[in-house]
Amino acid sequence: MGKNIWGIILASGCSTRMGRPKLLLPYKGKSIIRHVIDESMKSRLSGVVAVINPKIAGLRNEVSSSGVSKLVLNEQAAQGMSTSLKAGLMNLPPTAAAMVLLGDQPLVTSNDIDAVIRCYEANEGTAIVQASYQSKRGHPVLFDCSMFPHLFHVTGDEGARSVLKTFANQIRFARIDKPFPDDIDTPEDYEQLLRKEAKLNE
Repeated sequence: MGKNIWGIILASGCSTRMGRPKLLLPYKGKSIIRHVIDESMKSRLSGVVAVINPKIAGLRNEVSSSGVSKLVLNEQAAQGMSTSLKAGLMNLPPTAAAMVLLGDQPLVTSNDIDAVIRCYEANEGTAIVQASYQSKRGHPVLFDCSMFPHLFHVTGDEGARSVLKTFANQIRFARIDKPFPDDIDTPEDYEQLLRKEAKLNE
């Protein structure tokens, strides 16, 4: 049995730059958030917690029908990503490590998630493992439970950025040989995602 590692999908943004609920936009036959959930559940993660903004119409139904281990409603979502991160951490089993995933990255696959898990398992005592796509750092990021006290101190919309900065010398990188999986934040990002997909299907 591998180590107990749970995914936390941060999915409680307000989609202000998109102008409509971006996580529910269709991509390859299902919603963007559903891609992230399905890949997480296909991976070697022990369980998956999705943290959502209950004010986004339709999101709760979409996520609760996906079979995630736990659905967490973040009433403080407007106060930034850090509130979702903390809500996710509070819903993990004791001593589990946490892998942070973004709900708006449908191009992150179960293979990428497993690459980060393998790097963590192969390096005893590692505090943080971060995905590195052709040397560009991104998500998912795995935190050993020894880092949780620091994560509980983050505030505002920065997620875990300050913790990654403070403990930069303790990060190991899971090297993944594929282009960086962009976030989908704006209508342009979404159009680009669909254009890439159309090209692949030509």
